[in-house]
Amino acid sequence: MGDAPALWLSCLGRLAGRAAHELKNPLNGLALNLEVVRSRSAREGTDGSALTQYAAAASSELERTIPLVEALLALARPLPIPVDLRIALHPLSVLYGAIAATAGGSLIIVHDVEQMFVKGDGNTVRALLAEALDVTVGANLEVAGKLGDSDGCFSLRMIGGAGRPIAGKMERFAAEHDVQISSDEDETALLFPALARAGVDSTT
Repeated sequence: MGDAPALWLSCLGRLAGRAAHELKNPLNGLALNLEVVRSRSAREGTDGSALTQYAAAASSELERTIPLVEALLALARPLPIPVDLRIALHPLSVLYGAIAATAGGSLIIVHDVEQMFVKGDGNTVRALLAEALDVTVGANLEVAGKLGDSDGCFSLRMIGGAGRPIAGKMERFAAEHDVQISSDEDETALLFPALARAGVDSTT
């Protein structure tokens, strides 16, 4: 197994462990509210309207799990080549957003480019994105990020220091793929060589 698949599996394993906690909480809430509905509805003379709040709460908890499950499923599928940075980032931002929200914070990433095809295979792109998100969200409650066009590269910049540096192994891996990766007290950034720009055939 090459470096990219191995590094991505390592990142995915770490993320899956954290995502499991994010799934466990709403599932526990769903089970609790459904149990209240079940037990109270079995009582003779129970007014159905008295159960509405518990049914609504169960529905709300279920709705919290759906995007998390969809994101995990998306990460299990290979990315098409060339890799669109926005598509690679989306499920990761959903999961790390949930992790940030549990700690009372938020993760918001905006983009100003419609197509962001980058050099590199899906495993490489995902591993680098996951590492940058992990160190940033792990140290900051409020993370604001932007995907954009930066001097011939597509960049992901997240405001707020990581609080800990990007792993040396990941920095070397990024350099091997002509990707710049950095993290300091002010910003975590990734710059990917652009393969195509908006409106340009991605195969050129």
